[in-house]
Amino acid sequence: MAKLSKEKRGMLLNIGFIVLTLLLMLYLVSKAGDPQLILTAFTTINPWWLAGAVGCFATHVLLEGLILRVFFYFQKVPITWGSCNLVGLIGMYYSSITPAATGGQPMQAFAFKKRGVPSGIGYSSLAVKFFCWQCALLLIGAALWILKGSYIHMLLGRGVWLVALGFFFNSLMVSIVILLAINRNLVRAIIIFFVNLGYRLRLIKNRERTSSRLDAALTDFHSSVEILTKKPKQFLVLFMISMVQVTALMSVLYFIYRGFSLTSHSYVQVLAVQFLLYITASFTPLPGASGAQEGGFYLFFRNFFPDASLFAALLIWRFVTYYLFIIVGFFAVFIDQTLTLRRNRKKRLAEEALAVLEEPIE
Repeated sequence: MAKLSKEKRGMLLNIGFIVLTLLLMLYLVSKAGDPQLILTAFTTINPWWLAGAVGCFATHVLLEGLILRVFFYFQKVPITWGSCNLVGLIGMYYSSITPAATGGQPMQAFAFKKRGVPSGIGYSSLAVKFFCWQCALLLIGAALWILKGSYIHMLLGRGVWLVALGFFFNSLMVSIVILLAINRNLVRAIIIFFVNLGYRLRLIKNRERTSSRLDAALTDFHSSVEILTKKPKQFLVLFMISMVQVTALMSVLYFIYRGFSLTSHSYVQVLAVQFLLYITASFTPLPGASGAQEGGFYLFFRNFFPDASLFAALLIWRFVTYYLFIIVGFFAVFIDQTLTLRRNRKKRLAEEALAVLEEPIE
């Protein structure tokens, strides 16, 4: 039997962890109360409100592709919205199955490169999108925290310090992107350091060529992320799209809440707590912040749902906001691989036909 590569072993380990988390949730459901009452809760949710939750997911996915398409439009890079949507789903899939969502952006950059987008511009589109998402998340979250401060403190008590910690780590990521955008010399020094280190460890064979290639990518990156510092109107457009996108994803739980015929908490209250939960759990270095999201849901929303429907709501919410990304993203990866094989086949046939035409006639 062929030995699995390190990457495949890591991928299988992450998938196994995701499955284990799902089984753990099901186990907690079985211990949380009468299983029959929990199963009944699944059948009582209003399908129209559930469809609204899925609609929020679809809106989030479409806006993921739109923000990439608008960025490339500003950069005058020819690419379709459909391709951007497909690449967006590929990123969501790999982000969902890798620790701290580290696998999403490299796979997206590779998918863009296959579609003729230079690596530097591809990475800069993802950096700008991430920056806009983080800014929208933190800005709306902070505004809702201020608006519902006394309510949040009453609900979470001493758990508020976890929210503050989440804001700190997410703000740190925004600061890193700003540093990459405004201090090119520092970034180049960091790249040279790691290239030299890789060369000494014999991970890099050709130091000069690697440095030249990374420097060219850095040039493309900085010329693209000038949108953050020199083109504020373009940044504002992308930021506004991100605000709608992040709000759509955070609104999923309100539709699930209303689907159980619950009305004691307003949309703003549910949205505020959902934003703070996401910010708090997002820096957890596990695939999909597994464990932190589920535990946080119980801590943050145990007063929102009756005991009989709490874990049913958790499973439905987690399916729409996490497992659905894996399912839909898997099909996007499959479609992308199929399209790649088809493009490669056409290219090979064209090269063979050209070779035949160039053969001398005897």
